[in-house]
Amino acid sequence: MYLQAAFSLLALCIALPVVKRLLRGRVDYSGKHVLITGGSSGIGKSIAREFVRNGSHVTILARTESKLKAACEELRKGATGAEQKIEYAVADVSDFQAVKAAVESSEKKAGPIDVVIANAGSSQPGYFLEQDVSVFRKAMEGNYMGTVNIIKAVAPSLTQRRQGQIVIVASAAAVVSFIGYSSYAPSKWALRGLADTLRNELLGFDVTVHIAYPPDTDTPGFEEENKAKPAECAAFSQLIGGKPYPADEVARHLVNGLAWRMYHLPSPDFIQNRLVDTMAGVSPRSNAVLEWLTLPLLAFIEWVVLLLVDSFGRKYGSKKKRE
Repeated sequence: MYLQAAFSLLALCIALPVVKRLLRGRVDYSGKHVLITGGSSGIGKSIAREFVRNGSHVTILARTESKLKAACEELRKGATGAEQKIEYAVADVSDFQAVKAAVESSEKKAGPIDVVIANAGSSQPGYFLEQDVSVFRKAMEGNYMGTVNIIKAVAPSLTQRRQGQIVIVASAAAVVSFIGYSSYAPSKWALRGLADTLRNELLGFDVTVHIAYPPDTDTPGFEEENKAKPAECAAFSQLIGGKPYPADEVARHLVNGLAWRMYHLPSPDFIQNRLVDTMAGVSPRSNAVLEWLTLPLLAFIEWVVLLLVDSFGRKYGSKKKRE
C-alpha cells in the first residue's frame, strides 16, 4: 500500500509540470510581430516560416538584401491572411547602430516587436594551435555581441510595454564541445550566461527569456562549416550525430517549446535534450523529478561521450607528434 502511494506521488510530481503548462495554455502568436536575425536562410528562415504559419507579422534581418528579398517572397506564399506583414531589414548584427536603425524601421512597418529571435551566427572550425586570434575575436563579435546588440535594440520597448519574449539561439556546441570548436563554442557558451542573467533581470518586467541549442542542421551555413572542419571534429560529429536534422524540424521543435514557455527550448535530438537537463543549474527545468530519476543514466551517457571526445583529442596529439 505504501509502495503504491509512493509511486502515485512520484507520477503526480512528474505530471505536475505538464499539467501546469496545459492549464496556462500555448502562446497565441497570431498578429504578433516577430523579428528574426539570420532570417534569410537556414534555421532562421525555417523559424520565420513557423511564425508565418501561426499568423504572425514577421521581419527577417540579415546582411544580404538579395537573399532577404527572395526569402520574403517565399515566406509570403505561406501567409494565412492578406493583412499579414512579412518584411525584411538589412543589417550586420555586429554593428549596433545599424541594428538599432533596422529595429526602428521594422517597427514602423509592422508595429512594436513582441518576439525577438537572436539567431544570427556563424562557425569557423579549426585547430586552436593553428587559428589566428582574429578568428576568435570575429566569433565573439558575431555570435555573442551580435546577440547582445539585437537584444539591446529591442529590450527597451519590451520592458516599457511589459510584455514579450526573447529567444537566444546558442548551439549544441554549448552543451558538448570538442576539438575543432575552440573559436566557436565559447561564443555560444557565453550566450547561456547571457540568457540566465537576462531571464532573471527581466522577470519583473513580464519579458521572458529562452535559450535554444540546435544540433547539426542541414543549412547553407553548416555546409560551409563542413568544408573547414578538422578531421577529428568531422569524425566525432558524424559518430554522435550522423545525418544533420532538417532546418524545418529544428525550427518546429523550437517554436513549439517557446509556445509552451519553456526556458530551455527543445531540439529534435532526444539525447541532447536530456544532456541539457543535466546542465540546467539554477534555471527553470522542464521536469525536475523526471530529470532526477534519469540522472544515473545520463551520467553514464556523459561518461561515454567524454571517452569518445578524449579519444579524438589523443589521436590529434599523436598525429602531431609523428609529424
